[in-house]
Amino acid sequence: MAGAQRGLGRGLDALFKNTEAVEEQEHPNMLPLRVLQANPNQPRKQFDDAALEELAASIREKGVLQPLLVRPQVVGGENIYEIVAGERRFRASQLAGIREVPVVIRELDDMETLAIALIENLQREDLTPLEEANALQELKDQFNLSQEELAKQVGKSRSAVANTLRLLQLPDMAQDALSAGTITAGHARAILSVDDIARIEFLGIIVSQMLTVREAEAIAASWKQHKSFIAPDETKKESAKVVKTEALKEFQTRLNTLFVSKVTVSGTEQKGKVTLSYNTEEELYELLGKLGIEQAG
Repeated sequence: MAGAQRGLGRGLDALFKNTEAVEEQEHPNMLPLRVLQANPNQPRKQFDDAALEELAASIREKGVLQPLLVRPQVVGGENIYEIVAGERRFRASQLAGIREVPVVIRELDDMETLAIALIENLQREDLTPLEEANALQELKDQFNLSQEELAKQVGKSRSAVANTLRLLQLPDMAQDALSAGTITAGHARAILSVDDIARIEFLGIIVSQMLTVREAEAIAASWKQHKSFIAPDETKKESAKVVKTEALKEFQTRLNTLFVSKVTVSGTEQKGKVTLSYNTEEELYELLGKLGIEQAG
């Protein structure tokens, strides 16, 4: 079974592209809304009411310009059509008060239906961070894909996919806060950077103090050193207290003898930054020459 899933997984991009081509080129049928049924495995769990109203207004004026993709089903002895792609258009059409919509009917199995529904949402619509994470995980599991294969299928970098999937490691309370928009994906990643036992406490600090992502990241970095949470102001003070070692001072002095422009060294011997400054165009080109970089042109 895993082998079959992996084979289908490698062909997901072709499957989705073929679906797009059919929607664009095949002459659509017109079906009444009453015979259409939403996909119970729709990855999108939340639909923005304002966005649906805007789409409904457009549909009232111009109609449904892109057909829905559906598959025939029999439910309770009744012939219906399950929506594979286009549920937003279906919902907006209901709001618009129209009776029928254009559809393309395809015979698709459950696996193909899931793949198309997931990829359509991932590539065409703005899923919430957790909806995207759950959709990616479901696609990964159903088709036995590696993270690298999954990233290729959805057109994202492997690191972006890995970071999104990590959101599923959040405690339930943090996932609820992310879904509600109380925290952002940036806050969530900061929470994930501390140990499991501290994540709920950190979530409380972020929410109660309405921290920015940058402030949350600074506190997380401080926690890694001290295993305790320090207020944002104290974190800034702590950063300012970093004393340059004699070795770094000597290194900065030697660099200043090599370059006409000012050289500053900040940080520690484990991690820091070397800054080269210049005040004129001549100083810039002299600096580039010292670095072995030829002048452009």
